[in-house]
Amino acid sequence: MTHLEIVKKGLEEISFPLVTEHPLHVTIRHDITDNSWTEKDVLVTSHKSIVDHEDRPIAVVGSGYTVVQNDDIYKEIEEAIYASAIDTTGMTRKITTSHLGARTIVMYKFPAHTIEVADGDNVCLTIKVLNSYDGSWRFMTLVGAVREICTNGMVIGEWFSEDLMKHTKNIDTDVAVEKLGHALEVYTKNAELWTAYPSTPVSDLQATNILM
Repeated sequence: MTHLEIVKKGLEEISFPLVTEHPLHVTIRHDITDNSWTEKDVLVTSHKSIVDHEDRPIAVVGSGYTVVQNDDIYKEIEEAIYASAIDTTGMTRKITTSHLGARTIVMYKFPAHTIEVADGDNVCLTIKVLNSYDGSWRFMTLVGAVREICTNGMVIGEWFSEDLMKHTKNIDTDVAVEKLGHALEVYTKNAELWTAYPSTPVSDLQATNILM
C-alpha cells in the first residue's frame, strides 16, 4: 500500500497503529491410536509473535528482537527534519507498507533543494527511512537524490551515515535522528561533485579501469 502527500505548509502529523508482542506457543500432537491422540501446548522461549492492532500475527521474531514502533520513530524523524536547515517548501511524503504492515518505507522529497547538475538534468534531495517488524531489514535512514531526467533514482555514492541498526535492546534511534541535521550539508557537497562531472575529462584508460 502506498500513500503520497504533497506538503505545502507542513505535514499533517504522521501516525501508525501500534503493534504488540506476544508469547509464541505451538501445539504438539501425539497419536495414541488411529482415532485418538493427545495434544500438548508448548511455549517457544526462543521466539515471540508480533501482532498488529487488529490482533493479526504479522511476524515471528527472536526473543531478543526489540520493536521500534513506526508511530514513534517517524514522528521523531519529522521533528528532526523541521528542526534542520532543510527547506520543506513543497515537500512530499510517500508512505509504502507491505506484508500486513510489517515493513514500512517513508520517502521524503524536497523540491526546494533541486540542483541542476547539467542542462536539463536536475536532482532533488531525498530522505528515505525504513523500518520493519519482521526482521527483514534493519532500521535505516538514507539520504540520496532523485534525478528528474530518469525514474530509477540516483543516490549519493557515499551515504551521509550508513545507519543500519539492528532491532536489539541496544538500538539507539536517537543517533540516526540527530544525524539527519547534516543531510542538507552532505547533499550539497555531493551535488557540487555532480555539477563538475559533465565538464570533467576522462581518458580512455580511466574509463577502461572503471569498467573492468
